[in-house]
Amino acid sequence: MLKPFLRLCSLALSLSTLAACAGGGGTGENLTANTEPTSCEVSGHSFGIVGGKTLGSGNELSSSTVMVVHIDDDKKESVCTGTLIDDDKVLTAAHCTQRFAGTTVIAFSNNVDCVLNAPKRTLRMVVQRAIPDDYIYSKNTSWTNSSYDLAILKFRGGLAPGYKVRELPSAGFQINAADTLVMAGYGVTNENTKDSGLLRFTTASGERISDRFHLALANHVIKIPQTLVLEQQDNGVCKGDSGGPLYAKTPQGLVLVGITSMGVDHRTKDEKNSRVCHGVGIFTDLRDNLPWIREQLEALKL
Repeated sequence: MLKPFLRLCSLALSLSTLAACAGGGGTGENLTANTEPTSCEVSGHSFGIVGGKTLGSGNELSSSTVMVVHIDDDKKESVCTGTLIDDDKVLTAAHCTQRFAGTTVIAFSNNVDCVLNAPKRTLRMVVQRAIPDDYIYSKNTSWTNSSYDLAILKFRGGLAPGYKVRELPSAGFQINAADTLVMAGYGVTNENTKDSGLLRFTTASGERISDRFHLALANHVIKIPQTLVLEQQDNGVCKGDSGGPLYAKTPQGLVLVGITSMGVDHRTKDEKNSRVCHGVGIFTDLRDNLPWIREQLEALKL
């Protein structure tokens, strides 16, 4: 999977290709050109994310989840995950972007190979972004940043066919122990693989959610404001799932409650043998950040 991903980044680095992939002048024309395949998306199931399954196209999860690809000025690429919260805006993690450098594109597909085969249909150029003032880029690997690890990316070209916008949660929404939590992302399946680029999902019981964790290395309890902490010894999020959604499954449907920020191996006492994808997942709590999100959605309309 690494080789196709590098080919995607080479494609994204071409400014002329990016302009074409963004849908020209923002009208969304040529998004379904018959010269590009529309049936390459993955179907069926396989192990993925960490202890999860791949997602086919067109279902409730995949229809609002997109890939976020950032290429910095040194031509280094990174893959993250995002959620559509407006017809031209994606919610992801701040650490998936850089404030003043690089290029970011949105890929509408559950499979990186589809992006390579159908760039006009799947790729959109990010033209504006909003990051909380309290987020500190120089501390992007610190969990103290997770309280504000959010970015809203405005892209040009409109929604791809089959995709829809996800509603924000209400400030008073409560996660219950009996709820099923759902995570989705394009990340790797464990710390040592390079198989990012496929959209996968996994689930967890609401009983596994908390607001703190015990860090064995320091023998100290860590509580991070405005975050949700998920125990994920057996399954959960990993590198590349950053920016992806955390949902609570209710009888009315999926409620978006968090954005993947980072993983921490809270059990290890040896940093060299850390397994960050099998410790705790830390998610930025959207309910605590709703005023900022709504303010930026309005500002980015201008």
